[in-house]
Amino acid sequence: MDVLAQFSKVVQDVLFYNILDMLENREALYRLMAMLELESSESLDGPAGRILNEIRKDSRWEWVYKDTILYLLQAILVLSDTQLDLLAQSMKKRILLHQQELVRSILEPNFKYPWFLPFTLKPELLSPLQGEGLVITYGLLEECGLKMEMNNPKSTWDLEAKVPLSALYGTLLLLQQLAEA
Repeated sequence: MDVLAQFSKVVQDVLFYNILDMLENREALYRLMAMLELESSESLDGPAGRILNEIRKDSRWEWVYKDTILYLLQAILVLSDTQLDLLAQSMKKRILLHQQELVRSILEPNFKYPWFLPFTLKPELLSPLQGEGLVITYGLLEECGLKMEMNNPKSTWDLEAKVPLSALYGTLLLLQQLAEA
């Protein structure tokens, strides 16, 4: 987060909007990740190319941008295709911060437990996500393996949800940082 906050506003904007464009194309995300890992000077077209072109303008790109962008891409690529679509909708609706707070409220008290545990979503965290925002958010959580029901804030912690929910949280955290730029 600290490194991401040090990116220029231009780089943060380029990352946010071009990642948004690539969420529907998992292959483009993998190509960008491969280019960064290999430190290739090859060019790419489309959103991935725009990201590479922008970060290569700075001579520090290899040690300033590379690891942070790779971390973000790795977190994104843990998510399912359905989640990538829902995440794109979240970015467009600007509800990432609310989703991030909700996911954190699930992870923090339950992360250490290896068994099924009932929990209740906090109404104050659900209220900003009314309508379509709530449907999108519940979809993201269900894709992590949580059993969610609309109009019912109760669910059960499932250990299998730990990894995808953590990846979702990391992705929301980083994308929200970019959105605030």
